[in-house]
Amino acid sequence: MERIVSDDIGSFPLPKGVTRQDIERMIANDPDQYERLVQDVMRMKMLSGVDVLTYPQLQDMISQFLSPITDPKNWGDEPLVIKESKAKIHELSAIERVAKEYHDSSGEALRIRVCITGPIELHIRGYGHVIHADVLGSLTKSLSKFVKNGILRKKHLETRAICIDEPSLGVDPQLIIEEDELLMALEHVSNPAKGLDMQIHLHSPLEAEKIYEVEGINIIGVESASTPSNLDVMSKGDLDKYDKFLRVGIARTDIDAMAAEYRDATGIDIWRDERKACQMIDEIESPKIITRRLENASKKFGNRIKYAGPDCGLGGLMHQELALKLLKNVAMGISRFSGV
Repeated sequence: MERIVSDDIGSFPLPKGVTRQDIERMIANDPDQYERLVQDVMRMKMLSGVDVLTYPQLQDMISQFLSPITDPKNWGDEPLVIKESKAKIHELSAIERVAKEYHDSSGEALRIRVCITGPIELHIRGYGHVIHADVLGSLTKSLSKFVKNGILRKKHLETRAICIDEPSLGVDPQLIIEEDELLMALEHVSNPAKGLDMQIHLHSPLEAEKIYEVEGINIIGVESASTPSNLDVMSKGDLDKYDKFLRVGIARTDIDAMAAEYRDATGIDIWRDERKACQMIDEIESPKIITRRLENASKKFGNRIKYAGPDCGLGGLMHQELALKLLKNVAMGISRFSGV
C-alpha cells in the first residue's frame, strides 16, 4: 500500500495584531511586506513535518480570485475572462524564496498544494445562487488559467496537488444548478492539471457521487474528523469503479465546538486562557487519536486513501502556535500509521 500523504487545506491564523484589513492594505500599498508575511507563515508551516503544504492562504478565499476576475483591466476579449498573465496567485511567487532555502539545505524541491476557490462558490458569492450558464462559463475559463499558472515544476518548487474548493456543494439548499453545468465547469477548471493530483474539497459528501463523472478530478476530499458519518456516504466500490481516491479529514478544525466540548469535560475555557488551547489539542486531537481515525478510514477504503490532513483550513484557530501544534499532530499521526 502506497504511503498516505499528509497535507493541509491552506488558511492559517494571522500574526497577533494583524487583521484581514491589514492584509488588504499590505497587498494594495506594500506588497513586499505582504510577501515577507507569507514567507514567515510558510516557514512556520514547514516546521510541522506535513508532506505537502498549501501556500499560506491569508487572503479572503473569495476576493482573492473574484477581485482580479471582475476587474475590467484584467480582461482579454471577453468580460470576466481574465488574461493568463493576470491569473496569478501572488503567494506562489512569495514562497519562491522559502523554497530555494529548502532546496539549498535539503537538495529537494518543496512540494506544495495549490488551493483555488471553485467556480460554483465564486458564482454564489458574486452573482447569486441561481447559476447562470454564461457567467459560470466565464468564471470557469478564468479559473482554468489560475490552475495552469499554479502548476510549478522547478528544481526548488513543485506542485504536487491542486485543489478546487467548493464548500457550498451539498450544503447550500438555495443553490440551483443543472448537473451538466456543474460537471462541465469542474471538468474545464481541472483540465490544465491533467497528470497531477486534482482534489476537490467538499464540506459535505452529498454531491460526491456527481464528482465521479468528472474525469479531471481524481481525489475527493471528505471532512470526516468532526463528522465520521460523512465517510458512510462514500463507497469503496464506486471509488474503484471510477478510479477515484479520497483525501480524508483526520483532525478536527471546528474550534468553537471543540472548545465547548473541552470546557464541558474539564471546566477549562480556552477563550479565557489561551495558553490552555495547545493543551486541549494534545488531549482531544493527539497523534494517537489522529492515527486511530486514519486506521478506521483505512479499514473501509484501503488503498483508495491517498491524502489525509485537517478537516478544513486553520484560519479560525485562535493563534499560529495552536495551528502549528495541530499540524504537527497530523504529521505524527500519519507517520505512526505508516510505521515511519
